[in-house]
Amino acid sequence: MKKLLLLGMTLLLASCANVSKVGPGEVAVKDQLTAKLDSAWNRVEFPSSGKSELWTTDGLTLDSLVFYVGVADGEPLAELAGRQDKQQARFRSAMPPHEIVELYGTVASEGGNSFKLDKLAPAAFLGNDGFRFDFTLLRKGDEVELKGVAYGAVRNGKLYLMTFRAPKLYYFNKHLGRVEAVARSLKLRG
Repeated sequence: MKKLLLLGMTLLLASCANVSKVGPGEVAVKDQLTAKLDSAWNRVEFPSSGKSELWTTDGLTLDSLVFYVGVADGEPLAELAGRQDKQQARFRSAMPPHEIVELYGTVASEGGNSFKLDKLAPAAFLGNDGFRFDFTLLRKGDEVELKGVAYGAVRNGKLYLMTFRAPKLYYFNKHLGRVEAVARSLKLRG
């Protein structure tokens, strides 16, 4: 029953989304970043995407690469359904990396998923100092364990965060090299 419900929700979301191929080559992300891609991805645009952009290769339940672009001080990382405006988890430009991880964990845990930070370390991102974190996510709907990696940085008081997650078995390792190449290639436009 849970699998049927998950399939139905996926089909419903897909019917509201616009999907287009991006890459290979130089690609704009939310008109604020550029990435050089060696191969194609599928960009999935929802009417309420806000400051995020979602890419996938094999489908949303199998891999997702999300860019949170230019999230300003006081803005939510993502609009969480069913929460009043005051209850939204908001970014603050003075947040240290571990608090940004907690902010992302709040978004990733929406719907009953279970988020666990595995590692947080400094890393180059957007051509300067940033951070990287690895995480595990247990997806509530089907109890699939997902592995994830994220890169982030705060530039001019705005948050830029790229997250990738996929099932631990097969799909995470299948795409990790490509994801790390995207992270290395990302640059602020202008």
